[in-house]
Amino acid sequence: MYIRHIIFAAVIVLVAGYFFYEAKEVILAPGLEILEPVNGATLEASVMRVVGKTRPKLAVWAGGRIFTSNEEGNFEGELPLSPGYNQIGFSVKDRFGNETKKVLQVFVK
Repeated sequence: MYIRHIIFAAVIVLVAGYFFYEAKEVILAPGLEILEPVNGATLEASVMRVVGKTRPKLAVWAGGRIFTSNEEGNFEGELPLSPGYNQIGFSVKDRFGNETKKVLQVFVK
């Protein structure tokens, strides 16, 4: 009788684990990692190259432009900057409405 309870509990844990593993795309907001440039960077040029990573095939909004991530989740593009302090907002939203936002601050000489 005791072994049945253990087996039943193990099955419940496995089913729940599988459910959450499969449902993580629905439950969790997409990750957003800005690889280039680093936050707080000082740049010489008025055009900034942006490189980042998120979930595959998602649109990333950055500084009024849209970049689309590829099959591996990588995206890149260029953004125009003004001389001095620049604050660029990044946003990515999945098809379920889960959204992640980040702000990058750079200084242009």
